[in-house]
Amino acid sequence: MIIKKITPILFLAFCLVACEDTIDVDLETTEPRLVIDAIIGYNDNDGEPVTIGEVKLTLTTAFFDEEVPIASGAEVALIDESMKTSYPLTENEPGVFRDGIPNLEFNAEYTLRVVYQGETYEATTQLMRTGTINSVTQGDGYLFDEEEETEVIVDFSDVIGERNYYLFAFGFNNFLVTDDEYYIDEGLRFSYYYEEVEPGDLLTITLLGIDKDFADYTEQILTQSGEDGSGGFGIPPANVRGNFYNTTNPENYAFGYFAISEAEVALIRVQ
Repeated sequence: MIIKKITPILFLAFCLVACEDTIDVDLETTEPRLVIDAIIGYNDNDGEPVTIGEVKLTLTTAFFDEEVPIASGAEVALIDESMKTSYPLTENEPGVFRDGIPNLEFNAEYTLRVVYQGETYEATTQLMRTGTINSVTQGDGYLFDEEEETEVIVDFSDVIGERNYYLFAFGFNNFLVTDDEYYIDEGLRFSYYYEEVEPGDLLTITLLGIDKDFADYTEQILTQSGEDGSGGFGIPPANVRGNFYNTTNPENYAFGYFAISEAEVALIRVQ
């Protein structure tokens, strides 16, 4: 009887020792590519147009590298195609451009042009309309943990007369993509659950109108990062291409996306 009890323990110990062997994983390495993150928000603000957002340039890096290289020294411009006017943007800090974005208009095309290390990258899009946030209220429901979760109930109206796609940004790098297939010309009321927020915290919820291509792109990014609830195991890892085109050398394409969206912002303080 004693032997029967000891044998499984010895077997487990052997397994643990065997697991200590180092496993070397050879990952394919490639030349760094430019990554362009350019999301610009527009708000009418009672007749006084306001644009927010930035263009951020980085480089791809090895899988296990913790630091993301900054791509500094580029020339960035926003071009109004209808007016054939180019607006140079200012590099406020290495790789980040915020100043110089002009007032934007609907039904006009805009091209973002990035010149980096002698090559030109471009993407063209239009300003997309967004829905209206009617209310943001705090509820008392929860999904899994009553002590750790705070329910926020969002009620918004759809843009009438067209097919629409939306991106919600809840802060803390949390996002939600939705389309109006089941609530077209009406609206949606839903609950979002924050974790580990405290009474007195001010939460910012932003609603952006986006097109189908950007919706598909964002869904892929969220799936691969695990933000869609798949835990990062929804699909095999892959490079997600955006809407930038290298006009100098098409083979040296960039990652990232350029989008211009009307933005609705709502604030709520946690009770």
